Amino acid sequence: MTPAVDLTNVHEITGGDIAVERELFDAFLQSSDECIAALKSSLEAPKHEEWRKQAHAFKGTSANLGAFELGRLCKEAQDNSQASSERKHTILAAIETEYGRVKDFLADAGARRDGNNIS
Repeated sequence: MTPAVDLTNVHEITGGDIAVERELFDAFLQSSDECIAALKSSLEAPKHEEWRKQAHAFKGTSANLGAFELGRLCKEAQDNSQASSERKHTILAAIETEYGRVKDFLADAGARRDGNNIS
């Protein structure tokens, strides 16, 4: 299985500065939690546009971080903004599962960096 995140872009942006990377990870996690909450609250038909907007935002932040599979799932959510509630639930479940992998990866990466075993 491929890693949940490719940190190549993050390392280039931060120049390997651990403190800056930690800030980026924290900002990503906070915005991701907000996007998932908004997706959950917009599952029903009258909120198709809110679903699309949140999926689009989550797609962008995921791609910028290097969480490409999460970004792909968010694009699927964005493209299915008019889908049935059942379909959206299925997509959201996949997003939440992949987001869990990303969170675990970031926690592991932070622990490795804290131990000076830089990845």
